[in-house]
Amino acid sequence: MSSCCSPTGEEMSNQTTFLDTFKSGSKRFATLVADTGAKTMLKTDVAFLERDIKNRKHTFGIQIYEILQSNAKSSSTSDTVFSASDDIQTAFEECKLDVETLEKKIEKKREEMVSIGDGQQQQQPQQHDEGGGGDGESVSGRNAELESGILPGY
Repeated sequence: MSSCCSPTGEEMSNQTTFLDTFKSGSKRFATLVADTGAKTMLKTDVAFLERDIKNRKHTFGIQIYEILQSNAKSSSTSDTVFSASDDIQTAFEECKLDVETLEKKIEKKREEMVSIGDGQQQQQPQQHDEGGGGDGESVSGRNAELESGILPGY
């Protein structure tokens, strides 16, 4: 009777293979979810940084307007014109430095998104070999989106 209830060596091997396949698939799924979450967070960070650039340029425009307005109220001597020119140049250099700093941060975020995308591409062929899901276009579509810098919904 003991032979009818206990699994044979082949059945145990099949169960182990199934369990290993299930564990492997679960790990890939968990990694995919984590990567997707990380990419979403990075996209949000990029959107906020782009907004900061826009706001900084807006502030620069207000600074220039105020400089020119105060210059127009004062007498038109050559000293006043040179002072306004210096003030404008200083404001521009400060704004340019701020914008370049923000752009570098954006570039780093985009590089991180691409590296996450590369990790997903390496996992994609395994899914096809095992007959798993995935249409193949979602990864390439995401990479095209990242390379173009166009963020959906922003």
